[in-house]
This record gives sequence, structure tokens and C-alpha cells, in this order.
Amino acid sequence: MNGHVQLRLSGELGDITVVLASILASKEFRIVVDEKPVPDRHGFGVRVYVDLEFPVRQDTPPAEQQQPGEQS
Repeated sequence: MNGHVQLRLSGELGDITVVLASILASKEFRIVVDEKPVPDRHGFGVRVYVDLEFPVRQDTPPAEQQQPGEQS
């Protein structure tokens, strides 16, 4: 685990804003949002791209070491 994921959010800009505000309010994540929403080609609304960083817990085993069906 490297503590970094990329997200693509699609929908109405107002809904995306609510989701991003909730993520920021948790104070668990550092996010960088592309400044300009992109029109969604396959539906309504827009797409917004987000880089999200989070602290990696040391007590969580890497995914490749977990057994099938085991949850972290």
C-alpha cells in the first residue's frame, strides 16, 4: 500500500462538491482536485478527477499477503 489513489467522480457538479466537502471534513485525507470539471461524454453532468492521499496503517497487511475472503 502506498497511501495514494486516483478517483474519477461523475455526476452533477453540486453532488460532486458535496462528496468532496465530506471527504475534506473527515481530515483523514489530503486531496488535490483538477481545477476544471470535464463534460461527461457518456451521460449527464461532469467528471472531476481527484488525487487522494491517506495515511497507511502499519497494522494492515499488504493485499497480496491477505488470504482469499479475508477482509482488512
